[in-house]
Amino acid sequence: MKSAGSFLSRFEKLTPPNDALRRAVAKAASTILGKTVTKEQVRIQNRVAFIETTSVAKNKLRLERQELLDLMCESMPKARDLVRDIR
Repeated sequence: MKSAGSFLSRFEKLTPPNDALRRAVAKAASTILGKTVTKEQVRIQNRVAFIETTSVAKNKLRLERQELLDLMCESMPKARDLVRDIR
């Protein structure tokens, strides 16, 4: 008899939907900036997350880039494979 793990192993390689990834980036950016960032302000292209916000906020995100990536990966572990940079 096969275990449940053998049936579920084919789903390990699935990536989260783009909407969930954008939500995770927005939540991490909101935490760092202290102001609300919506998922509509986040665009993901070629493994880079672009956040549309003011230049002051972008500079803060650039300085706190590693912390933002760590926060994002805490809420969604597969995000590390899907987003390599924040701009």
